[in-house]
Amino acid sequence: MADKRWEELYLAYAPLIYSKCRKILDDDASAQDATQETFIRAYVHLAKVRDVKEALPWIYSIATRYCLQARRNVRRQARPVGELPEPQGVHAEESFTNRDFLLRLLERVPEKVKVVAWLHYMEGLDQGEVARVLGLSRRTVVYRLAELSEMAAQLRARGDT
Repeated sequence: MADKRWEELYLAYAPLIYSKCRKILDDDASAQDATQETFIRAYVHLAKVRDVKEALPWIYSIATRYCLQARRNVRRQARPVGELPEPQGVHAEESFTNRDFLLRLLERVPEKVKVVAWLHYMEGLDQGEVARVLGLSRRTVVYRLAELSEMAAQLRARGDT
């Protein structure tokens, strides 16, 4: 039964998850690996999914967390990283107009803030969409974005922009 449900999830969502992983990792092979790892993790926790049709936000969250962790690991290995593709639909908040600053800032914040910030500022999701994807309240999303803004202000005050 679990294998059948997993197969349904994979067939339904693998292309979407691969596309998401490709966008974050900017590499075909890494995106393929990330997609496979996402579905392995989904299989391990398959009992959490009641309905295949409601699984996309859950799987999307697994993929986002995995890819952001993979990006951080690559940076720690001091290997050259290609340029990220220009994000589409990025919000025009004045505090994060400098994309490089945002990427440096994301390296310094807790994982829970990083995932919210990535989805909001880099993926262009609004606060409600971020909340749905991550299974959080909108208020929690707002608090985590405020935490990011506070850290950004501190870094700017120190001249680290």
